[in-house]
Amino acid sequence: MTLVAAAIVPAAPALLPRMGGAADPLRPLRQVSREAVADAVASAPGAGVVVVSGWGHSDSGGAARRPVRRDWPLDAPSGAERFTTGQVPPGALPTGLEIGRQLLADGTEARLVSVADDAAPHECLALGADLVADGPTVLVVVADGSAKRTVKAPGHLDERAEGFDAGLSRALAAADADALAALDPVLADELWCRGRAALQVLAGAAGGSPFAPSVDHDEAPYGVGYLVATWTPPPRSRPTTQ
Repeated sequence: MTLVAAAIVPAAPALLPRMGGAADPLRPLRQVSREAVADAVASAPGAGVVVVSGWGHSDSGGAARRPVRRDWPLDAPSGAERFTTGQVPPGALPTGLEIGRQLLADGTEARLVSVADDAAPHECLALGADLVADGPTVLVVVADGSAKRTVKAPGHLDERAEGFDAGLSRALAAADADALAALDPVLADELWCRGRAALQVLAGAAGGSPFAPSVDHDEAPYGVGYLVATWTPPPRSRPTTQ
């Protein structure tokens, strides 16, 4: 396993600069997310960068089955227009990958990879291991928690949601890959947690590697769990530059 660092950021469409409007209520969250990505990348000079996020279901209502994994070009067109004009150009990035791309510093080379939201845990774990197989890698994981934290949440209120998100926060704060790997896909789906698959990709990438974890943001302003976290190399294992 060669995951050396990771940043975990929300998949909130309003993190896209053009989506915030004049008030731009998520500006502080966007800044914290950008800093988390920058810190993760800076902690591992020379490592490859991979952005991963969920994208739809592998079998959407009987339509052609989407692959568990899809790779996207870094220069793919933006799909942000799906929230405004509804006119999405062919090959446009899924929202999560567009968020991750926007949070990267200008000029950062990265691979963009989507995982089907309903991919089985073992598929996610295998994908994570594959993403880091070629060398030292920084993973940028774009994933929300549940979407049922309040009565005004997208999925209305489910009293299990707060405890579910608290478990996610504890797992990220402890860099507990086993806890992420053990997430129940049925419960996650019931709580509208669309980030479950991407978080289990992180678990598969992490293996047993040690990290210095930090949770920098843990709120649910719209009834959706938004977490920002970093897993960086422990001080003794950080690469040094001459």
